Amino acid sequence: TRLDPKTLPTVPRGIYKVVIDPGHGGPDPGAVGIGGLRETDVVLDISLQVSKFLSTKGVKVLMTRNKEIDLDLPPRVVRANRSRADAFISIHANASRGNRRDVNGLETYYYTGYKGHNLAKKIHQEIIKVAYGSPDRGVRRSRFFVIRRTDMPAALVEVGFVTGRIDSRKLKQANHRQKLAFAISKGILNYLKEAG
Repeated sequence: TRLDPKTLPTVPRGIYKVVIDPGHGGPDPGAVGIGGLRETDVVLDISLQVSKFLSTKGVKVLMTRNKEIDLDLPPRVVRANRSRADAFISIHANASRGNRRDVNGLETYYYTGYKGHNLAKKIHQEIIKVAYGSPDRGVRRSRFFVIRRTDMPAALVEVGFVTGRIDSRKLKQANHRQKLAFAISKGILNYLKEAG
């Protein structure tokens, strides 16, 4: 399918603000997987594309980082809370304990509340559609710092395992990362549309 921003859900322009948080960065590459695939490279690419897709729909996007810099967790939360955004989405890639290649799949986390759960659910519904062959690990509750300490509805997306045989092969591909970015954007827009 052609990833045409025109086909994304429409929300009123200039009304919504969303924070996109690419995990890790700079000297902290996050998980390093098969063939040296680095989490930070995967998630920064996806996050920048999410930002672009949302911007074309008139959503104001704030990125916690837009290049390879060292950024601790508290400043990400402070920046998000100061922005008074409508939603916060942190984008990550997973690694299995012991680098098990048989562990693959996508999961989306929220911390608390109906809105946080709904945001995670809307995003998860879309990313699963584009990740053929990767197991659906579901929407889960977690106490990750960035989603626990943000004031707005928040979700943390794990786009696959850089250590997984199935996922790493996909995450290396630019077109798969673009599909994931499109899917995440669609989920966010569906959430905003419903939240009204």
